[in-house]
Amino acid sequence: MVNLFKLLGLPDPKKNIVSENTRVKNQTSANPGPRSSSRADFHDLGDTLWSERTERLISQPQKNVVYVKPDKFQRIQLDGMENEIIQGNMILIDLTSLSHMPSQKEVCKRRVESLGEINNIPIFSLNENDSLLMIPGLGMRVDTKKHRLGMEVLKHEP
Repeated sequence: MVNLFKLLGLPDPKKNIVSENTRVKNQTSANPGPRSSSRADFHDLGDTLWSERTERLISQPQKNVVYVKPDKFQRIQLDGMENEIIQGNMILIDLTSLSHMPSQKEVCKRRVESLGEINNIPIFSLNENDSLLMIPGLGMRVDTKKHRLGMEVLKHEP
């Protein structure tokens, strides 16, 4: 017969009956997690073995998100952003601080649009009042039909 506790990785309560006189050793940890007399019953997920394994299995991100907002003179500094786009980094431009200055907001939007035209990349507005703009990096896919977020969904589509 299969031991259900062993199958689930839990200690068998029949084997771990501790009398009142015996104390469980190795209680110096501040971790209030489950304790067992034998180390094989539990996997300590905080152990370095598991964190090293996770680091090996999960790849490091290769792309960045560049957040740009107007400086103290209400200008958008887009110098060098072509390099970020070529590297595949996404650029987010936040113009919400210019909501009280519509003419300056339009000037900044035109600069962002010209950056997109130079690189032949469309500019996307992420809200209704066009104060949050996105420039996708080279090799990025943007779903404009189904409006689903996330890369996992888009990887499986042609």
